[in-house]
Amino acid sequence: MTAFFSWYLLISILGWITFPLAYFIFPALADRGYALSRALGLFISAYFFWLLGSFGIAQNDLGGIFLALAILVGLSIWAYSNLKPSRSLEDGSSATHQPPIQDWFWQSKTYIAIVEILFFSALALMAFIRSANPELTTAEKPMELAFINAILRSSGFPPHDPWLSGYAISYYYFGYVMTAMLARLSGIPGSQAHNLMTALIFALAAVGSYGILFNLLAPGANGGDQKPDPSPPLGAVLRQSFLAPLFLLIVSNLEALLEVLHRL
Repeated sequence: MTAFFSWYLLISILGWITFPLAYFIFPALADRGYALSRALGLFISAYFFWLLGSFGIAQNDLGGIFLALAILVGLSIWAYSNLKPSRSLEDGSSATHQPPIQDWFWQSKTYIAIVEILFFSALALMAFIRSANPELTTAEKPMELAFINAILRSSGFPPHDPWLSGYAISYYYFGYVMTAMLARLSGIPGSQAHNLMTALIFALAAVGSYGILFNLLAPGANGGDQKPDPSPPLGAVLRQSFLAPLFLLIVSNLEALLEVLHRL
């Protein structure tokens, strides 16, 4: 339970740190990239951590992770300082469609609450499912655990190959770097980090797909000089957007059951 909440708080803080940068990068989205901020923060911080370690600028340790996080914080501060509030022109039009970030939070409190509840619920659901069968003994799980532990025990990048002493991993391993980075920050062993990363991918997919559909359906989502298409009310959009994680993560995984029923 402690490991779960540590994992949840860590990735949430990472997303909140990254949101000003997402807000700056995605001005045309109705949610300003809020639903994608956790995934964006994890990717950027892990990428800089891997890059610094690969060039020998930083070690594969907490110091290297904190340096990568400092870069991410710096980018968010820069993005926040360059945000320009909407201002009216002489003809009454708006120079930008980007409200101050504080105003956006107040205007979007319902959407933010839904995203946060959806993320926590999806993470808890998959973590609970994995807790019923936490063994990492089937398919590629032993290899994945070996890669995670090898990264945790390597001083730099590329990490040591757990199968061939004296050589580096000759395999795409960036996803395991992200897992090992979160494991080191939270003090969680590699085996638990593997299962929690599985839950995290599920939760990020849930909020990411929800946000994508919301941005496609949200009132005013069609920008530019063209006349926007009629959009459903915001409340209907908030409800309809749940179809994205439902079909992506739940309905799609029922295909195997449907195949069995069809065969019978």
